[in-house]
Amino acid sequence: LSQLYTGSISDKQLVMESGILSLLDSVPPGKCVMADRGFDIQDLLVKHGLVLNIPPFKGSQPFMPKKDVLKTQKVASVRIHVERAIGRVKSKFHIFDRDIPLNMFSCANQIWTICALLTNFCGPLIREP
Repeated sequence: LSQLYTGSISDKQLVMESGILSLLDSVPPGKCVMADRGFDIQDLLVKHGLVLNIPPFKGSQPFMPKKDVLKTQKVASVRIHVERAIGRVKSKFHIFDRDIPLNMFSCANQIWTICALLTNFCGPLIREP
């Protein structure tokens, strides 16, 4: 779980400052890191022997090729779990639904971390059939 960052930080700067690159040192070379479209961090991952896995772009083509549609579906089927985890924190604790008072601003990261950790006691995100 990384710290909270303001919206004015670039994706690349966020990755560099978050500390995730040092965590990737223990990941075997050749593994993939999943990210959103436009998350231009391939150069950072290459140094760790990792591959960036982002959904394909349609670009100027009227239709996306079938292989790209299949890849997009595959990435989305895994990525949905990340979105569910983030959504669970936001929906369980409505602390971040409103502005944080300035006198509590220094505690924002601790509040976010506590909320994220407490959601671990909510049961699995995926129900077994």
